[in-house]
Amino acid sequence: MKVFAYNLNYNNMDVLMSNLELKTYVDALLETSSVAAHDISGQVHVMQFCVEELEEHTSDDGRKYLDRLQSSLDELTDIITFYRSYIKKAELTGEEVNAFDLIEKILASVRINFWNEFKKVSFKTDVGSEDWKLSVSCAEVHSVIFSVLAIYLEELKKGQIDEFEVGLTLKKLDSQHCQFTLVSSKPVEKQIFEILDESSSPGAKVVRKNLGHEILLNSPLYKMEVTSTKSNFKVSLNLKVLNE
Repeated sequence: MKVFAYNLNYNNMDVLMSNLELKTYVDALLETSSVAAHDISGQVHVMQFCVEELEEHTSDDGRKYLDRLQSSLDELTDIITFYRSYIKKAELTGEEVNAFDLIEKILASVRINFWNEFKKVSFKTDVGSEDWKLSVSCAEVHSVIFSVLAIYLEELKKGQIDEFEVGLTLKKLDSQHCQFTLVSSKPVEKQIFEILDESSSPGAKVVRKNLGHEILLNSPLYKMEVTSTKSNFKVSLNLKVLNE
């Protein structure tokens, strides 16, 4: 089933995204990431070998630079391992989905795109394990919820991020509706959820973040409410996407 992206013609981008099949787009991104991770991994192994050899021919004064290089290579290795683990977990399939599995796939996609933030953000999920039949594609629901998380994390990146927790829930309301919520003590501007943001970065990253957001803003299937107090920030998203 093809899902069209609701006239994704951005004013400042020469990108025509109408008649876009979401699953094809996301799967292409994941495949590209997988190839890149494999190629980079090979070069990291070469650099690690060189570091080990240089340790035998370097003065004590120079060892501190080798230690820094080794630390950087270890970090890069962790990133590659992380990508290769989560790329397949983020794969989108079908129009019947397990609620818990859906959230795990969405979080896998978010982790791939926000590696540094995930070192400080802890997601606490409250999601059942029931199977749902969808009236739209899994890719569309995935993209809409992903965009909510991406918008929130992208806004947090504009300041210093301390370690904190974000609560996520996904629950069935009735035979047609389910609800996704994001709750945190870290607020962001409510207005960022109301319009498409093309300013954060150029190219594919803007398209990726705004892809589901465009659907959310224009489709009658999705209704979002954002509330913010001194101690509590909450995004509630009702989705009319079930076909039970």
